Amino acid sequence: MTYVDQVLSWMPEVFKPQKKSFIALLGALMCFTGRATMRNLSRYGAGSEKRLRRWASEDFDFLEFNTRLLSRHQVISQNPQRVCAGSPSQAILIDATFLRKSGAETEGLAYFHNGSSRAINKLERGLEMNLIAIVNLEERSAYALSMHQSVDQSALQVAEGELCLRSEELQEFSRHVVADGYYARAGFISALIDEGFEIVTLLRRDAALRYLYQGDYKGKGRPKLYAGRVDYEDLGSFQRDDHLREDSQVYSKVVNYAAWDRNIKVVIKVDRRGNRRVLCSTDLSLGAEEILNLYESRFQIEFLFRDAKQHTGLGHSQVLDSKGQEHFANSSLTALNLLRLEDRSWALSEGICLRHRVGSIGSLKLRKYNQLLLNRFISTLDDQLTREKVRQVYEQSYETGVLAA
Repeated sequence: MTYVDQVLSWMPEVFKPQKKSFIALLGALMCFTGRATMRNLSRYGAGSEKRLRRWASEDFDFLEFNTRLLSRHQVISQNPQRVCAGSPSQAILIDATFLRKSGAETEGLAYFHNGSSRAINKLERGLEMNLIAIVNLEERSAYALSMHQSVDQSALQVAEGELCLRSEELQEFSRHVVADGYYARAGFISALIDEGFEIVTLLRRDAALRYLYQGDYKGKGRPKLYAGRVDYEDLGSFQRDDHLREDSQVYSKVVNYAAWDRNIKVVIKVDRRGNRRVLCSTDLSLGAEEILNLYESRFQIEFLFRDAKQHTGLGHSQVLDSKGQEHFANSSLTALNLLRLEDRSWALSEGICLRHRVGSIGSLKLRKYNQLLLNRFISTLDDQLTREKVRQVYEQSYETGVLAA
């Protein structure tokens, strides 16, 4: 927790009692077993239930904390001049996730889309959380920045509000926002572009695109702007790049999208069965490969949702108000960031390529649990790790139950 303590020291608005409580909560979330209820977390050193509820109602800037933490580990770089020029090395990710929840008094409880549901009608009663994350494109790894609940607003409105509110801070790391097709709405796109962002997203496979007119002006009337609608069955005028993806043909071109009333760079990916995906970017300077890499990196945010739900207690909190829900959701994702950073540091020390590194959050948590248990035994026995025999047993027991790969 040394890095956590350092980062908190750079946040003068966080006082000592809140700092101690936050460190204790993160420590418990990184090693607990079972469910991350407040009663269970209190058994792992997080403090009493009353203390956890009290600090969940206080303000804490998770976006500032996580950006400082990631910058301290050199996972992301804070360089506005580099962000404005050249190929992006990191990007902002946004997406929403569904959390199962019950209780008549829970704030924000409603029917939301649950993509993991096997039912035909994927609407389920629960909570919806919206995550802003950042991805390191060279390492292909994402880290959470801040999460916010949908209360009386759609995921689209929540994402727009948070991105516009923190645009100046976020654009110190990246101008490019990557989102799935749900966010490809004219109002959302215009609001983000007005704030200085560029968007990479997915369009409908039959999106009404128009060619730009390239002919000469004849000197009469208004100049012609467009040269007809794009025919997806005839992409002869598009630039073709067969070498970008082995299993697909890739076509790219700058066209006009009437629904957004702006020109965009489109990349059409057609697989061997003829299925196509229409990706686009509002940044016309990006190449086809850069747009493909940016959009494909979007899936890294799904791993954050998966690991946080399975291992760090996302959705387990037993609080009724929205502020408390957001606090515990952000805490679980911050604990996940710390586990990922610990795994990254170990891989760097072993000389393992970070781009192809596959870590196990479950194994990292199990080591933390073993370490907690062994330290309690040793402190109770009033023994020290300086004794060689004790140290050997400690190291063997530390790895108990950890996966081989």
